[in-house]
Amino acid sequence: MVPFRTTVRTHSWDEYQDWIRHDGEEFLFVISGSIMFYTEFYEPIELHTGDSAYYDCEMGHALVSTSEEDAEVLWVTA
Repeated sequence: MVPFRTTVRTHSWDEYQDWIRHDGEEFLFVISGSIMFYTEFYEPIELHTGDSAYYDCEMGHALVSTSEEDAEVLWVTA
């Protein structure tokens, strides 16, 4: 497993050129702020501080900060 902390600076889906995809599975935890979690096969869901998600990384995914300031998240990739 590879844990890392990330600042989500993107505030619009339009800033992405394509889905993010890679091997493995991922756990996502919102440390601060709020994000919109987009996936290729499911409806977007807004996650707030303390919320989490677990998903297959081969499915396209992307994050957008929905809070005024950039959101902070913890990713753990396996």
